[in-house]
Amino acid sequence: MTRLDSWLRQATRRLSEDSVEQVRTEIQEHYEEARDAAIADGATADGTDRLAVNALGDARTANTQYRRVLLTCDEARVLRDGNREAVAVCSRPWLKRLVLAGVPVAAVAAAAVLFFTGRVAFSRDVLIAGIGMSPWFAAPLLPIYTPSRGRVFRLVKWVAITGTFLLVYGPETIRWSWLLVSCLWPLAWTEWTRASIRRKLPVAAWPKHLYL
Repeated sequence: MTRLDSWLRQATRRLSEDSVEQVRTEIQEHYEEARDAAIADGATADGTDRLAVNALGDARTANTQYRRVLLTCDEARVLRDGNREAVAVCSRPWLKRLVLAGVPVAAVAAAAVLFFTGRVAFSRDVLIAGIGMSPWFAAPLLPIYTPSRGRVFRLVKWVAITGTFLLVYGPETIRWSWLLVSCLWPLAWTEWTRASIRRKLPVAAWPKHLYL
């Protein structure tokens, strides 16, 4: 492995495949320029390679900077998986109708059955949960195609989710906060990752699920 290969391996750690290729192309150009300059100064073959690589700077520092502006492996996976889900729903009209109508109807029907069988408290919780999760199911069908609409939707979404837990558990919310954290941390991680992707990609390149 050459010095340049070793430098690139460290500098592109945890970056997506496309980001790695972009970095390789840019660094190769800088490396060749630095190498030509070293040759002009009369450096030896080994010294030329060493000076050219040293001119690139510290690989770990470069990796930190690259991960701030280029997509990482985790971000690329979230972007890819989220797009597959959106395509699966939006490309099937019958599935869109099922999601829009079926889920609310199922929640109301389940709440009604529980209510008439005497499980009033449980029926209330089911109804509240259905209402709280409705933004998630309605998201693929809403006309959210601008950053401002996306911000409003995300605010409503998290208010609905948090409000659901507060209504269901009431005064016991603090006691059951561990359940809230365990349920929401995967969603929070995904939202954090999507926010990072939004900072790195131009708005014109956002797929639908990045607005949500």
